[in-house]
Amino acid sequence: MSAISNTSKKISVALILTAFVLASTFMPSMARVSAQTKQKGQEQKQEQKKDDQEITLEAQLVQLDVDVIDHNNMPVTNLKPGQFQVFEDKISQTIKSVSREEVPVSVGLVIDTSGSMRRKLPQVIDAAVNLVKQSRPHDEYFVVDFKDPESINLVEDYTTNLNDVIDALKDMIASGGTALFDALSVSAEHAKKGGKNRRKALVVITDGVEKDSFYKKDEVLEKLRECDVQLYMVGFTNDLDKESGLFHRSEKTAAEKLLKDVADDTGGRAFFPTELNQMKDISDEIARDLRQQYVITYIPSNTKHDGTFRRVQVKVNDNRNLVARTKTGYYATNDASTTPRK
Repeated sequence: MSAISNTSKKISVALILTAFVLASTFMPSMARVSAQTKQKGQEQKQEQKKDDQEITLEAQLVQLDVDVIDHNNMPVTNLKPGQFQVFEDKISQTIKSVSREEVPVSVGLVIDTSGSMRRKLPQVIDAAVNLVKQSRPHDEYFVVDFKDPESINLVEDYTTNLNDVIDALKDMIASGGTALFDALSVSAEHAKKGGKNRRKALVVITDGVEKDSFYKKDEVLEKLRECDVQLYMVGFTNDLDKESGLFHRSEKTAAEKLLKDVADDTGGRAFFPTELNQMKDISDEIARDLRQQYVITYIPSNTKHDGTFRRVQVKVNDNRNLVARTKTGYYATNDASTTPRK
C-alpha cells in the first residue's frame, strides 16, 4: 500500500507541475489577447469618432447674424430660441442653436471724400471716431477713402490700434468724383480676405451719388454676397436734386433707394441724416447694432454643395410685429464662410 501511495503522490505532484507549466505558458498569451482586444476596441471607438467628425464636417452649418427691432426701430434682445423660424428657399429649417453674445467684429470704415462731401467731412470724421471709440477688445478696423476709380485708397489696414485708425480718419481731404460701386467692391473683398473675426461689416458714409464706377449695381450685390459682409450705409442725400421726371426718379430718391437696397441685401441698415449733428446718434446706433445681434445656426435641409445662391428669411413669432434683419442668402459651397467660425 505504501508503494501505491507514494506512486499516487508522485502522479499528483507531476499533474500540479504540468498544470503550472501550462498556465505559465498560456497566461502571457491570454494577456496579449486581452490587450489586443482592448486596443482593437479603442481603435474602433476612435474610428467611429473620426467618422462622426467627418459626417459633422460634411454637414454645412449656416450661421446668420440677426438683428431684431420693434416698431420704434429699437433693438429687441430678450427673445427665446423657440420664437425664431428660418426659411431657406421658402422651406422651413431646423434650428440648431440661437445665441446672443458680444463677439469681436472686423469693421471697414469706407468714407466718401469726393468734392461734394467737403463741407460735411469734418463731422463725418467725428462720427467715425465716435464709432471707433466704442470698440471692444479684439475689434479691428481698416479705413478706405474713395473718390474717383483711380482714388480708392486703403489709408489704414486692419489693426486693433485705435489711435492709428483715428489718425487715418483725421488725415482725410475731400476732392474729386464718386466711384461708390468700385469702393464697395474693393472694400468687401478686403474685408473677406483680411478680417480675422467671423462677423464683418462695412460702415459706408457717402452722399449716395454713384459716378464713374467700373462695376454695376448687380455686380456689386453679387460681390457683397460672396464676401458675406454686412453694410451700414449713411447717406447725405438731403442736398441732392429732388425733382423727378415722368420716366425717372429724382436724384435724391434714386440715391436713397440704392443705399437702402445694398444695406438690406446684406442684413445691414441705411441711415439718411438731414442734419450733420445727427451723425453721433447714428454712429451710436451702428455700434449698438454690431453688438446686439442674435446668431442663429442651422443645418440646411438641402445638403448639396452646388454653388447655388440660397435665399434665407428669418421670422419672429411675437405679437409685437417685430422685424428680423439678416442677409438675404448665401452661396452653398464648401467655403469656410458658411461654416461656424466662433
